[in-house]
Amino acid sequence: MKCLLVFAACIAAVTAAHIWKHHHTPQARTALPEGYYIKPMIWRGTVKEGDPEMTLHGTIEDVATQIRAIGPQFIWPSQDQHPAISKRAETTNVTCDLDGVNAYGAPLSHVCQIRDNLVHAPGTCSVEGSSSMCSRISCSGHAALWLCNDSPPCTHTKCSDLVAYVDDIVNECQRSSVGHMYDQHAILRGQGSNTDDYHVIIGYDDC
Repeated sequence: MKCLLVFAACIAAVTAAHIWKHHHTPQARTALPEGYYIKPMIWRGTVKEGDPEMTLHGTIEDVATQIRAIGPQFIWPSQDQHPAISKRAETTNVTCDLDGVNAYGAPLSHVCQIRDNLVHAPGTCSVEGSSSMCSRISCSGHAALWLCNDSPPCTHTKCSDLVAYVDDIVNECQRSSVGHMYDQHAILRGQGSNTDDYHVIIGYDDC
């Protein structure tokens, strides 16, 4: 049910994404709260079955670009496919409107693009370092998703599993300018966690 709600929200938001650009002038550079440090994400995976595992760095969008530099014919699995999202036994603990320095919400339409980029992404997304270390996993327009380490020296998860956190944060944290859900101008900023290993933050960033 949650996935259907998010899908409806994304459809409404994407159709008016260009309108958002003309009505908002964000001042923030990032919605990542104070006290966090950023380190490039480490992606490990294979392009196709039987290939040796690769290790690449950057956002999932950077990873796709690097793979295409090696094999120009590479594409993620078809966007026409709708893979099942992993079910979690736990309930995500969501905190909305994180108070970063000059924090600004991310446009819902851009968050929806992050969801699309991750839902088909193979491999694992990792962040190394202290408990205050985060890696930007995906960035689109003026929205970013960070994976933050709560279990030094390293934590990792399937990249596609992060979609469930996107769904939960979208459902809980989007704020409408007209007082109802799925407004075309909705923005959001929030954090989700249900594990001692990591938490996920979604908010504004320049991509």
